[in-house]
Amino acid sequence: MEEIVPLILIKRNPDSKGGVRTLPFIIANEAFERLASQGIQPNMVIYLTKQYGLSAAEAANVLFLWSAATDFFPIVGAFMADSYVGRFRTIAFGSLVSLLV
Repeated sequence: MEEIVPLILIKRNPDSKGGVRTLPFIIANEAFERLASQGIQPNMVIYLTKQYGLSAAEAANVLFLWSAATDFFPIVGAFMADSYVGRFRTIAFGSLVSLLV
């Protein structure tokens, strides 16, 4: 009888971190981030029109650019983390910028 040898050996470490166990936390984080972003937009339109004197169309353009930037910059952060800085320094820098802005 022939023995079947797998082409790829997958070594499982029972103490490994991440994986499927972290998936609910990632989904919850993204859901709350989207909820906060969607919740701030109506107030931001009022703020931009009253405090800065922008028209409704200009305020909508500002919100569009804000939304585009918040969707695009994670790609830049991922590239920087993977290529140059490392994930922990990138997270620390992003948290600091988020705190200051």
